[in-house]
Amino acid sequence: MRCSQSAPRTARGPLWLDAGQWEHARHQRPPLCRPASARRRDHRSAVNAQPLHTLLAEHPALQNAHRIVVAVSGGPDSLVLLHALCQTRHAPALAVFHLDHGLRGAESAADATYVRACCAAWNIPCHTEQADIPREAPDHPNLSEAARVVRYRRLAHYAAACNADVVLVAHTRDDQAETVVMRLLRGSGVRGLAGMAHSVPWQAWAAGVNGGRAALVRPLLDIDRSVIDAYVTAMELTPRSDPSNTKQTSFRVRVRTRHLPALRAEQPQLNRILASTAQHLRDADAFIEAALDDVWPHLVDTTPGSPTIDRAVYITLHRALQTAALRRLMQTCLGSLRGIDDEHITMLHQALLDHSAPTTPLPQHLILSWDGNRARLQQRGTLVRSPYTYTGAPCAIQPGASIALTAAQLICTNTDAPTTPSPWTVTLRADQPYLLRTRLPGDVIGIGHGKHRRIQDVLVDAKIPAQQRASWPLICSGATVVWVVGVRVDPDVCAAHGYRFAVIGA
Repeated sequence: MRCSQSAPRTARGPLWLDAGQWEHARHQRPPLCRPASARRRDHRSAVNAQPLHTLLAEHPALQNAHRIVVAVSGGPDSLVLLHALCQTRHAPALAVFHLDHGLRGAESAADATYVRACCAAWNIPCHTEQADIPREAPDHPNLSEAARVVRYRRLAHYAAACNADVVLVAHTRDDQAETVVMRLLRGSGVRGLAGMAHSVPWQAWAAGVNGGRAALVRPLLDIDRSVIDAYVTAMELTPRSDPSNTKQTSFRVRVRTRHLPALRAEQPQLNRILASTAQHLRDADAFIEAALDDVWPHLVDTTPGSPTIDRAVYITLHRALQTAALRRLMQTCLGSLRGIDDEHITMLHQALLDHSAPTTPLPQHLILSWDGNRARLQQRGTLVRSPYTYTGAPCAIQPGASIALTAAQLICTNTDAPTTPSPWTVTLRADQPYLLRTRLPGDVIGIGHGKHRRIQDVLVDAKIPAQQRASWPLICSGATVVWVVGVRVDPDVCAAHGYRFAVIGA
């Protein structure tokens, strides 16, 4: 495949073509998935491509999908996925998302340009974004992990804005083998060794992003990379290559280039066997989670930010259920299990059995305390009931107003005296009305110089506990957030004189 030299067409939003428009565009300018050389392809090329086309055309997740977002990096796997989808009846429903991570300078920019050009030639709407990975994911010291977090967060926001029915990513069976072996070497349990699922519901892969519903689907997860390579050759594609995929400093690259080839020398069917093992473990994990759902209401009191567990119930459970319960408990408290390993789970388990404190400190400032026969798990410094959250309906706020937060007061006065700004006291321009409400899907706040940040990201960076973010108070001017109370204010609406907002009790 060789990209057209025509100017790329970039969609800055969800600009789907209907079936008639797509067919018209396809005949006006033959798309890139049907290059001139296609007329000269031999029968063998068509045979090589047909199974993949059939797989995607008949994939259950796509049958009733009207809006399909495809994550495309420009590499072989995602390019083949998009190319093959263009040959199916699902083509008019496609839109592409690409994130320029900015980690490889001009090469990263060239990847984005390439994806836009491909989509323009194929008449597929394309949305590209740029990201500052260290700034957007400062809590992730591993750059690859940080890039993955930002990539999925941005993808989720785009899918929500598009009201997408399904989001497709191009992981293959080789990726599954790498994931299972990596987690095995790290000492993962049943959940980790289950690898990647074929389909992940919205609330699991896009946690914290409101307004979406699309499942994350991996339609190539049962396809070996050798099939992808054969497709690339048969269809004359020219995907981009990422030099970081060969750097031996990456654990995944070492597993891919060193460990897996050695294992395949012993067992040529390794990919199939590891995929089968992962599926068995996913089934086992689903069974354990269903059993845990039945006992959870009797076992745990999920007080926001500070859940408690009944030791008397806990010690009667099967060990597999105990492990699953502790994982869920820690996720409830922390929002995720990043940085939690089997050693932490075992230490917490022993403390519950012994009715004692853990022998060594728990990670991420977690502390375990006892109230009779109930153990309380919380992060040090976390407020069990934040005094600053707001659970009321949206309301206008003007001078003289005093509005109750959970255990504090938000007041507004008209002042001519200069005010020293602080996280809990700001003065805003008096030439516009203001509204108190909580977060809505797509909310952003200005950070100066015409730039904006998502409210979700602002709250995460401020380490507001996950359980409090949905009820964190926001001051808005119209539909625009101008103050995330106690966290950040839009510098463009600050003023020396005007409406003074302050939280009393902070």
